[in-house]
Amino acid sequence: MGRVGQVGQVGRTFVIAVAAALLPAVGFTAAGAQGAAPARSIWDGAFTEGQATRGQTRYRTACAACHAEDLLGAQGPALVGQAFLDRWAGSTVFDMVQVIKQSMPQEAPDSLGLPAYVDIVSYLLKSNGSPAGPSELPAGPDALRQILVTSHAPVR
Repeated sequence: MGRVGQVGQVGRTFVIAVAAALLPAVGFTAAGAQGAAPARSIWDGAFTEGQATRGQTRYRTACAACHAEDLLGAQGPALVGQAFLDRWAGSTVFDMVQVIKQSMPQEAPDSLGLPAYVDIVSYLLKSNGSPAGPSELPAGPDALRQILVTSHAPVR
């Protein structure tokens, strides 16, 4: 690859990284302007074990090359840990799905289909300590907007 191709790739990576960092805050503001606050959080069993397992399979084929099998990052950033949760805190699961869908895989954004992106997000939530529940994470935008991402489980 020539120098121009390398610069283009670096620039594209930078733009995606900036978008991933900023869109959760923008998405949350827009979601907040639309109406009621989310009804529950990622700590309320927002996905099933089966869904997270499907997400893990999709992650391995579509994401692990850049984000590593252990989700700790390789060419792409880590997708587990407090920094990951803090980055998304205050956003909804809809925001998370949309940003990932619109930017990943880097060479073919929005190419996996909505159900696959939702399953991958289920796997990411599970990998970050969120518990599974009795119902799958829905693919509908309105339902996804009702699930808040917080960086810690609420104290009850």
